[in-house]
Amino acid sequence: MLFLWTTTDLGKIWLDGEGFRQIIAKRLPQGYYCQEVSFLGEQNLLNIYITLPDSDAESKKLALEEKFKALFAECGILAEISWLYIAPQDNPKAMPAWRLPIFWAGATALFVSVIRMGFKGVLWAIVAAVLGYGVSWLVLTEDGNKFVDKIVEQFRRR
Repeated sequence: MLFLWTTTDLGKIWLDGEGFRQIIAKRLPQGYYCQEVSFLGEQNLLNIYITLPDSDAESKKLALEEKFKALFAECGILAEISWLYIAPQDNPKAMPAWRLPIFWAGATALFVSVIRMGFKGVLWAIVAAVLGYGVSWLVLTEDGNKFVDKIVEQFRRR
């Protein structure tokens, strides 16, 4: 997204939000993530939204805030950081799959279905699920509609 910074006699100055996000992301330590940036041109204010692990110390946050404020101050831009805490269960990178409830729900369902339907029945259920997903993807998504249009176009050419 482009942000309007200011208007001069020579024209308007636009800033690239994705460029800001990449500049910030390259300077963040492991485990941190630049979620979003917004810019208020009339105030020269860059709002930075960073997610961080729960366990990090306050001193590390303050050091990062000073780092980004100094970095953007050279350009005449004020930087304000908003910290977003991400719960461990919402961060799949921080938690192994076997610690998620959905994993155990799927494992239990698979176990019971093998016992109740047998291996052959489970395979038929998986095939039905894949077909159902594929057909719904073709019908309901924009990418699926484009794919169908390409196939129809190929048949019209022949």
